[in-house]
Amino acid sequence: MTFVRSAIAAVLCLWTAAVSAGDRLTGQPLPRYAAIRATEANLRVGPSTTYAVRWQYRQRGLPVRIVREHFDWRQIEDPSGETGWMSAHLLMDWARAIVTGPTRRLRHSPETDASGVALLRPGVLLSVLERRDGWCEVAVDGYRGWLRKDEVWGACGKP
Repeated sequence: MTFVRSAIAAVLCLWTAAVSAGDRLTGQPLPRYAAIRATEANLRVGPSTTYAVRWQYRQRGLPVRIVREHFDWRQIEDPSGETGWMSAHLLMDWARAIVTGPTRRLRHSPETDASGVALLRPGVLLSVLERRDGWCEVAVDGYRGWLRKDEVWGACGKP
């Protein structure tokens, strides 16, 4: 009888620990940036397919900020501030950013007076290559250059 009680207590302890860890299964830092892997991805009001779809994304590579984990679900925030839950398999660890504000000058080097490589409109998706002293080296459509981290939203700065 004592063995059975001990076994039940051990199982309950393990189950409680697993449920508590459900919000942090990967052990990766939160918040952190990721990108949408799929060409179509649903943002839901809760962490399950039984919850209603709040929004559907159709832009592969869009940067998002993961703010919470719950088993195979991630609570995310998108560049516009919309939040909700997305299945983890629809996301990838890909350093991406999106141009914000007015048209931005992509520069040859991480200096305010550096010559321009291209002009980038708001909403352009970028691959982040390197971060250095408030600047990000990015690539887009065959162009490569530098933007200040305050000119983009995503993996350029702190989450």
